[in-house]
Amino acid sequence: MSARIAGFGATALAALALLALVPRLGNAYYLALAISLLQYTVLATAWGMFSGPTRYVSLATTAFFGVGAYTVAVLGEILPWPLVLLTAAALGAIVAGIVGLSTLRLSGVYFVIFTFGLTELIRQLVVWFEVNKSRVLGRYVFVNITQADIYWQLLALTAAVFLLGWLIARSRLGFALRVIGEDETVAEHCGINTTFAKVALFTISATVMTLVGAIMAPRWTYIEPSIAFNSMISFQVL
Repeated sequence: MSARIAGFGATALAALALLALVPRLGNAYYLALAISLLQYTVLATAWGMFSGPTRYVSLATTAFFGVGAYTVAVLGEILPWPLVLLTAAALGAIVAGIVGLSTLRLSGVYFVIFTFGLTELIRQLVVWFEVNKSRVLGRYVFVNITQADIYWQLLALTAAVFLLGWLIARSRLGFALRVIGEDETVAEHCGINTTFAKVALFTISATVMTLVGAIMAPRWTYIEPSIAFNSMISFQVL
């Protein structure tokens, strides 16, 4: 079994090394296409980490993606890039934790409706803040991040999210979530802390989505709420 895992790991590393050469070998069109593919690969994988085992259908992807994008719009010219990404991840985790504790007692269509409404709620809060406090509705993004940099960061995040998903699936948390997906009442009777398990993985998933939004933000010269919080992203990921 260990030899099999080692062989798979070596193959994955070789594939990553080849994919890392795309910005050097392809033209601008293929680089843009590769960025889009990686973006939705990470978003869909992060979505599946939570919604797959629990069967909770979330439409909150855009909410966290937008939080990441707007973090870059606000802090991109103030802080170093690694610190901007860390700040975006922290904000995404905080929002996800609050939302998770508040809503993961819902299930079925009620959870779907709430997560869809969450995007609009955050968008309206951002609009209110921009209009009433900063006195601007949109922001220009000027950071020293190239298209190749975006690609490589997304590629690294893709590898990280696949590895993270693999580790979680083989952990006690992953087993608990699969039990929750089969029957949450049975999971509670088995002694599983269902609230902790759901909130923990929801937060991990949302943090990854937030990072994608932050990494993708430099592709736009100008960001406003309707761009960052485009609900179609949630449906495309689903």
